[in-house]
Amino acid sequence: MLRVAVVDDDAQDRAKISAGLDFVAAQKDVSFSISEFDSGDQFLVKYEPNYDIVFMDVEFLSGANGIEAAHQLRKIDKTVVLVFVTRMAQMAVKGYEVDALDFIVKPVDNYSFLLKMTRILDRVAIRPDDMFCVCAEGEIISLHIRMLRYLTVDGHYVIYHSKEGTFAEYITLNAAEKKLNDPAFFRCDRGCLVNLRYVEQIRKSTCLVDGEELPIARTQFGKFKQAYARYLGGLIE
Repeated sequence: MLRVAVVDDDAQDRAKISAGLDFVAAQKDVSFSISEFDSGDQFLVKYEPNYDIVFMDVEFLSGANGIEAAHQLRKIDKTVVLVFVTRMAQMAVKGYEVDALDFIVKPVDNYSFLLKMTRILDRVAIRPDDMFCVCAEGEIISLHIRMLRYLTVDGHYVIYHSKEGTFAEYITLNAAEKKLNDPAFFRCDRGCLVNLRYVEQIRKSTCLVDGEELPIARTQFGKFKQAYARYLGGLIE
């Protein structure tokens, strides 16, 4: 699940971006957790670097405009994918100042939005802070952390279940967890580490992770629900 912020003072425009994201989710193998903000000031006052994509309106009616807010954003988060939303295409050139990936001209159309999101999702998938290495079958393999769905244990091996494939590494789960060093991963069971980004449903003793049902230990159930709630609330990335 990708976390998205939509920053726009027009409720209808925010709704159109959210509807566009729903359309993209239906067309591609991706899901979004969307947070909406009606001003750059509201967005920045409690900002934590836990978003994958930020859609920023350029023309706010009050407070800091989108360009000013984007400059402030880049001081605290240099890697989040930033996309400007504007009614004036000529404003898009300002995006180079703050490393904005792209711009979207209002009104938002679902099909043109889908084309834009294809490029945006490609960028999200290759964020430089999203890589780590595993030693699998004598080879060093680089994987994207955000594409890891979950880790399981098979004897002396940890199995990395990723959108990129399945890889076995001779390592303990504790060591693999330390290597990942990502608060979005939670130990739901003694032999299972789950990426909260892919959790779709929490059941009585299991969780559904990208279509796979995984166990939740009874002693971990309450902590797991709390961790997932913190993730959805933006307290962890």
